[in-house]
Amino acid sequence: MTGSEKQTVHFTANCTVLLAFFVALFFPVGYFAISYQYAVGSLETEADINARIISGLGDLDPGSWHSEAQRLDALLSHRGTAAAKERHRILDSIGNELAASGYHPESPVILRSQPIYYGDKVIGSVEISRSLRPLLKKSLLVTVIGLSIGLIVFILLPFRAINRANRQLQDSYDFLRKVMESSANAVIVLNLDGTIGMVNGRCTETSGYTPEQLHGRDILELVCPEARDMVLRQLHLVASGAADIVKFETDLVCRDGSTVTIACGATPVYQEGRIAGTVLSVENITERRLAVEALKSAKEYTENLIQAACVMIVGLDLKGEVTLINKTGEEMTGYSQEELAGKNWFETVMGAEAFFKMCGASQRDNDDQTMNAFEGQIVTKAGTMRTVSWRNSAIVEKGTRIGTLCFGIDITEHRKIEAQLRHSQKMESIGQLAGGVAHDFNNMLSVMMGYAQLCQLESSEATPLWLYLQEIIKAGERSRDMVRKLLAFSRKEIISPRAVNLNEHCLETEKTLSRLIGEEVRFSFAPDPALWTVKIDPSQVDQILMNLAVNARDAMPDGGTLTIKTENMVVDEAFCDYRLDAKPGSYACLSVVDTGTGMDRELVKRIFEPFFTTKEVGRGTGLGLATVYGIVTQNGGFVDVQSEPGQGTTFRIYLPRLTGESESPVSNPPGTLSGSGTVLVVEDDDMLRAMATQMLEKIGYRVIQAASPLVALSICGETGNDIDLVLSDVIMPEMNGLDMARGIADLRPDAKVLFMTGYSSEIIAKRGIVADRDMHYIQKPFDMEGLHAKIMEMRTAC
Repeated sequence: MTGSEKQTVHFTANCTVLLAFFVALFFPVGYFAISYQYAVGSLETEADINARIISGLGDLDPGSWHSEAQRLDALLSHRGTAAAKERHRILDSIGNELAASGYHPESPVILRSQPIYYGDKVIGSVEISRSLRPLLKKSLLVTVIGLSIGLIVFILLPFRAINRANRQLQDSYDFLRKVMESSANAVIVLNLDGTIGMVNGRCTETSGYTPEQLHGRDILELVCPEARDMVLRQLHLVASGAADIVKFETDLVCRDGSTVTIACGATPVYQEGRIAGTVLSVENITERRLAVEALKSAKEYTENLIQAACVMIVGLDLKGEVTLINKTGEEMTGYSQEELAGKNWFETVMGAEAFFKMCGASQRDNDDQTMNAFEGQIVTKAGTMRTVSWRNSAIVEKGTRIGTLCFGIDITEHRKIEAQLRHSQKMESIGQLAGGVAHDFNNMLSVMMGYAQLCQLESSEATPLWLYLQEIIKAGERSRDMVRKLLAFSRKEIISPRAVNLNEHCLETEKTLSRLIGEEVRFSFAPDPALWTVKIDPSQVDQILMNLAVNARDAMPDGGTLTIKTENMVVDEAFCDYRLDAKPGSYACLSVVDTGTGMDRELVKRIFEPFFTTKEVGRGTGLGLATVYGIVTQNGGFVDVQSEPGQGTTFRIYLPRLTGESESPVSNPPGTLSGSGTVLVVEDDDMLRAMATQMLEKIGYRVIQAASPLVALSICGETGNDIDLVLSDVIMPEMNGLDMARGIADLRPDAKVLFMTGYSSEIIAKRGIVADRDMHYIQKPFDMEGLHAKIMEMRTAC
């Protein structure tokens, strides 16, 4: 039983007893009051009557007032008895007794007196006194009778009802106690002052305190200090009636000093319409809080994994709306989580055709949630296309599929590299074939052109033979140019790159290009004044311009406009995504734009293949654009082509910017064919060796022939031979030309070596020959003027 219940029971019992005494005293007090008033009234009446009787004596003289005492005594009434003593007296004006009758009354006494008048003058008084003891005895008797009646009516009769109510109250208390003890939560009953009035056993288990230790304690003592203000505010809301129920969480301090996390629900307790206390239902949620924190940590860990993943992770519902996207996905698509949340993925990023592949039902068994992988295109926020490899997994809850978790890897660069590799392998295969054929053909051309030139020296220009030989030489030169194109495509041509300003070079070739394209085509040049310098062989720039100009002329049979312009370009990663061979960096861009018939995309893919042409038979070799491609890539650049049928074509040649080098001057070759000295010719090809010997002898040199490097070393070892220059092939049986040159340098330090070859230094290096910086080359096929100029250049450099 709570303290308030005990107070109520005591108050009820006290009120019952007080009511019984009040009823018991009401009757004797009333009886005494009435009897007292009656006694007082009767005494006053009797005294008044006696005073009037005495005043009515007509012969009563104030002078004889004292002498009439005996007579006056006879006039007094005699009502008193021995049991109820009463005394009557007549007093004069100064209080002296004149007459008296009756008995002296016992205390307490009722006394009443009336004045005696003689005319208008008071000459005395009548005094009557009576004892109250008989009245008090009767009142006491009435009190006893009334108390007996009150005990019977208000105590004895309600005792059974009160006892029954107490038993019911005890039963209610026991029931409440059992309910509290059977509760899975700790229950605390608080008094209005915040002290604990009642607890159940679960509270003891939770806190470690016994019920005796908890009774009377302030609830705030069990709460951790930092939460006491909050708990006090919540309990005040309930105790003041501002809220019927409040819920809050806090930490409970146990007896051993440890803390447990509890969830509390507080509600007021009413008695007689007023709040008498507060009931707290306390649940230990320590394990649940730990489980929630563990779940939260696991969720944060999973979210961190998702956000830190290097693959794009996208969550989609059954309609294809985005529910999740990680940081990698934001970077790949350009959209933020807020921009995509709730949006349909297949209307924003991908096409509708990919919906079934990503969000459709699995084709496998129901217990297998995986789906087939596939590749698809996405459109970023910036409008660019990216190729993504997807792997999707169904999201299932309670056996029902609610969405799809998609894992995407950006393979745009991978596919680009694959395309570049395939393209490079194809070009390399064709280049190797073309290079091999060109190298062998160079030797034959060298012999044919060399002997034709020697024959011209033996004949007069006026003879038909000289003209025939001239035509042979022209045919050889055209063949030589074709071979050089093949070598340029295969990157096996020996070149002499130097710093070149494309603006100046284009201006130098402007007249040549104008004559080449004809009068039907209008030519314009738009240079960039601040164009960056590039490093390239100037002859290769000529080849690029000539080939592109010829192609543009053929694409405009009815005339048009050919525009060449230059500009500086800084290429970034986004620009390189869909352009083969492109790399980020700074480039000088040479653009050749025509207004011709244009090409479709399938045709653009094949234009750089050797011997591929759309021209009529006999009008093109199919090596022009292949040569351009080979030259540009050989110099570290790339080609970008834009063309549409009927919209013309634009070729953009990107050449790397040259930094830290200046343009080197070009030396003019000597103009005479006169030489002196001894030249050792080392060549394993008999025809080529004989032709070179004839050329050198015609120029004026003394020639010693060697069919192999070992023979050449033997000749150099002979002291009787004076050798000024060695003309040697690079790749030969038994020993390569470089090793031979080193052996000759040991024997004859002053002898210079000029190599003749159709290979570049790159190809020579692949044969295991590491070239020195001071090595000198002459490209096959060569003529007498070129050979003599190279020899003079070497001698001048020395």
